[in-house]
Amino acid sequence: MKKNLLIGMFACFFVIGGVISFGGAKMDDARIVNLSATDPLNATYMVEGQKIRLIDGRSETESVPGSATKVITSVFGKPVYGNIDGEGDVDAALILTYDSGGSGTFYYVAAALDVNGFYLGTRAILLGDRVAPKNISVRNGVIVANYADRRLDEPMAVSPSVGRSKYLTLERNVLKEIAPLDDGEQVLDGWVTIGHEVRSFIPCSPARELWLPGNSPALNEVVAAYRKALPGPMPYTPLFMTLAGKIAKPPTDGFGADYEASFFAAQLVQMFPQGNCKSGLIYVESPLPGSRVASPLRIRGHARGKWFFEGDFPIVLADANGKFITQGYATAKKGWMTEMFVPFESVIKFKPPRSGSKGTLVLKKNNPTDRPEFDDVLEIPVFFK
Repeated sequence: MKKNLLIGMFACFFVIGGVISFGGAKMDDARIVNLSATDPLNATYMVEGQKIRLIDGRSETESVPGSATKVITSVFGKPVYGNIDGEGDVDAALILTYDSGGSGTFYYVAAALDVNGFYLGTRAILLGDRVAPKNISVRNGVIVANYADRRLDEPMAVSPSVGRSKYLTLERNVLKEIAPLDDGEQVLDGWVTIGHEVRSFIPCSPARELWLPGNSPALNEVVAAYRKALPGPMPYTPLFMTLAGKIAKPPTDGFGADYEASFFAAQLVQMFPQGNCKSGLIYVESPLPGSRVASPLRIRGHARGKWFFEGDFPIVLADANGKFITQGYATAKKGWMTEMFVPFESVIKFKPPRSGSKGTLVLKKNNPTDRPEFDDVLEIPVFFK
């Protein structure tokens, strides 16, 4: 659902048949509207079928009316931020603890989606009872929660020691857990390219080109998603996806035999056109990877404050051979002295190379020290109109 909702401070909302109507617009009941929620610590979430409104990261209610037993819900640690719904704003993911007054303390994962400056909470997904959360992150539209649990045969008195991860994505505004991984499977994000004689996947780590075998269970879904997202792309346009599967040996013959290894894709976890391997630091909303660009080129996105210096960072546009075309600077649209994501914008003008040729948009971390260990770049593949 696009974030073109007109949200006013005095707007009202009401529920019709499980659908929230908000200022004339509608959103499904996965999003619980709380107009005062200008940050995730004051949003409303759905936990065990109950709306839980947090105030400064905490909620305390009676288990039943008149009872001395309290149900306490609170944020564990701090929210983490990133682009979850693909709309370009800075969303949040967080871990909630839920204590109903009994012997258990239950841990959940939830998201808070930024809609025009207001955070709308989702349903929370259970991690477990008395588990030990390690960390949570947002990576190219995927929420990753790492925690320790017990083996199935261990009693609750045993301290959690078995490392586990849960991967969650937003599907039609509802937070959902991906299917369980089989033994040896892993979740990797990276660039998928589908074309004549090419079915490749280059994970962010390890960064090597892998062949996608024809007998991969998720291959048809991957190809369909690629063609839907890029109905008329330039040849060999990369598209960012998150896949679950196993790295295996390459085939002994055919096009795949030229690859170092294969990736047996069992699940398409997420297709995220604006994704990149540096999304924890910077992401670009426009132009998307593989876009056809012309002059003047407007560049928009979000970067953490440490990507800037004095409110800007350099941008370079290069041709297919890496030859310099033009350069400019992206400027922070808000205060940049923060660890949070900050919106940026830039407009560059250039004389384009041959139409249809490939180029690279390079967004450089502003490094005033000139020490190479503090350098960093994000490269976005583009094509010239």
